[in-house]
Amino acid sequence: MRDHVSPCRGCTVTRREFVSQATLAAVAATLAACGGGGGSGGTGPTVVQKPPTISTPLIITLGNFPVLASVGGVARVSSQPPIAMARTAAGLVAFSLECTHQGTVVDFNGPVAFKCPNHGAEFAFDGSWTGGQQSTSSLFRLTVTPDSTGTTAAISS
Repeated sequence: MRDHVSPCRGCTVTRREFVSQATLAAVAATLAACGGGGGSGGTGPTVVQKPPTISTPLIITLGNFPVLASVGGVARVSSQPPIAMARTAAGLVAFSLECTHQGTVVDFNGPVAFKCPNHGAEFAFDGSWTGGQQSTSSLFRLTVTPDSTGTTAAISS
């Protein structure tokens, strides 16, 4: 038994068929907007970015960033490409500030963390992934070579 008869000749759609098709279309549109549908379950990155290419090493004068004198200190040392440097117990580390999920530049979120404004992934002061709304990998590490006097450091890919 049909719930509704279409005004076009020979075209009839039941209410159940209409609701079913509309629901399927809405689900498909939602999955497409989220970049999902690939079976990842929302736990992995949809795009894996590449680390920045630094053709000529960036020379950083450490005295310009006094926060790097202490373990736990972190500073943004370059805007193009966006790079941060941190002082860990093992020494200086540098990493890209572009999220490995979709390449968005992460926000500095307090003294010890970064957060992706697109999807909420969170990273520690040294660029390692710590959690958040999207599981992704740690921020890309770069090579740091301090000079023998400890006054400058070269960052390269």
